[in-house]
Amino acid sequence: MGKDRNGAAGADPELAVLTAALAGLLEEDSASPAPASTALVAIAIARGRGADAEPVRTLILRRRATRSGAAGKDLADRRALVYSLTKTILAAAVLRLVARGVVELDGPAERWLPELAGRPGSVTVAQILTHRAGLPDYGGQADYHAAVAAGAAPWSGDGFLARCGLEGPPVGSFAYSNIGYLLIGRLLERTGGAPLAEVLAREVFAPLGLASASLLRDRTDLDGLFFGPSPAFGGAAVAEAYHPGWVSHGVAAMTAADACRLIHGLTEEYLPGPLLRRMRDGLPVGGPMGGRPWVEPSYGLGMMVELDPAAGPYWGHTGGGPGVTPAAYHAPGPVPVSVAVFLDGEDGNLAEWMAVEVLHRLRSR
Repeated sequence: MGKDRNGAAGADPELAVLTAALAGLLEEDSASPAPASTALVAIAIARGRGADAEPVRTLILRRRATRSGAAGKDLADRRALVYSLTKTILAAAVLRLVARGVVELDGPAERWLPELAGRPGSVTVAQILTHRAGLPDYGGQADYHAAVAAGAAPWSGDGFLARCGLEGPPVGSFAYSNIGYLLIGRLLERTGGAPLAEVLAREVFAPLGLASASLLRDRTDLDGLFFGPSPAFGGAAVAEAYHPGWVSHGVAAMTAADACRLIHGLTEEYLPGPLLRRMRDGLPVGGPMGGRPWVEPSYGLGMMVELDPAAGPYWGHTGGGPGVTPAAYHAPGPVPVSVAVFLDGEDGNLAEWMAVEVLHRLRSR
């Protein structure tokens, strides 16, 4: 797929109008109290399918110079951590194994995850993927945030489980759980017969042509990645202070263009239709979500879904972590559109508004 590093908005009036609208969103956000306000944005766009598919285009927007500003000229080629967009990748890999009969979505998950055997009752793989398995999370734990900010070595998988346990909210209710996806990573290794990085390369990255994508494990893997500043580390560079192991289920890195290809590539050529529909058949998670574009937010199998017919439909995932905010979403239609937004700061609301702006302007073309 081709790539226009500077967006070439002047050669495309439609993209010129879109770029102006996105720049306006950046300017509106300039008054935000967020401590790591965005200055550089990479936005990758894919439209159409098959013979009508257009090359993936990457637009670069700047608001003002910062210490990361020098990276702007090559931002289209820079990889970044996609944080919780990795959940969509993990779910896609599980569904590939489901399609081959290796994993059963609605059977007892403890068949592959003996860690769950001591819990009362049973949960399914689908319930884990939809955050409805009654599993806890560590996002609100003070010791987790203190250890990350201190630049400490990450807890092991067993360490995360020991600190969080496996008892959470009632089964069936929505409760976002990174612990659940830690278990999904273990399921993939056990059923895929290889380390998680190899399973994801085989089941997701290679089939979808994501040449820049990989699963990161070590601090040295962060060298050369795109980051802005993070309030978690004060003045320290994120690549020097953070460890990717703090994402308990593993974290992928890729370019914005490949994040766009990921979400655009979830078609019937990749997964059987019934599994694709199941992936994006979201259940409501409650709302409203202040400051975010969601009207009827829901969650499918590793997928955030907008159910409101006027606002959506669209689906994908937003990520959040030190120094960069990724968001990748797809809108169906006569000319299907996908977008990936990489912000060099920590502002999930802005990333989602920018992605929705692209989808709303381009999906009816």
